Amino acid sequence: MSADARTLAFYDAEAAAYAAATRDAHLVAEFVAELPAGARVLDLGCGAGAHSAAMKAAGLCVTSVDASSGLAAEAKRLWDVDVRVMRFDELDFVEAFDGVWAAASLHHAQVGELQGIFAAIRRGTKSGGIFHATLKAGVDRRDGRGRFFCTMSEDVLARLAADWRDVRIDQRVAPGYEGEVTPWLRLRARR
Repeated sequence: MSADARTLAFYDAEAAAYAAATRDAHLVAEFVAELPAGARVLDLGCGAGAHSAAMKAAGLCVTSVDASSGLAAEAKRLWDVDVRVMRFDELDFVEAFDGVWAAASLHHAQVGELQGIFAAIRRGTKSGGIFHATLKAGVDRRDGRGRFFCTMSEDVLARLAADWRDVRIDQRVAPGYEGEVTPWLRLRARR
């Protein structure tokens, strides 16, 4: 199962506060610019829906999914975004999307589950489709709020993306929701 109970409990209980603090959608513009008008995209781990709303406003057809029913409710309340509540291991799409956006979500899965999750994302992406993901770098750990983050490095991410083309991985440091500045990895790849 690719949903950590303590992490989901945090997001369900703190959905409104998390939503209020995570409305920034500036990274979405680069993703949107790579896609054709009206493209079908998956916002995987959409959280409170700010990125889904930005993509919809840009004219994309967005399917939003998140494992937290609390965040799904916030997405509906704040942005009128309908969210399909599902875990990563429940992904069942087949060549449905021109792009997949997974911002700050995949790092909540166990690293041993990510190969299967990446395979499911690939199955759901059309040939030539774009995959964008951001994940915190580091070792298995929980933050001060109890959220789980898996072991992630550039090497691990490159291995996970081995079946994709035009793979680009870069690293930056930035604050997360908890305010702590940490290293982040950004993946951009094409199916």
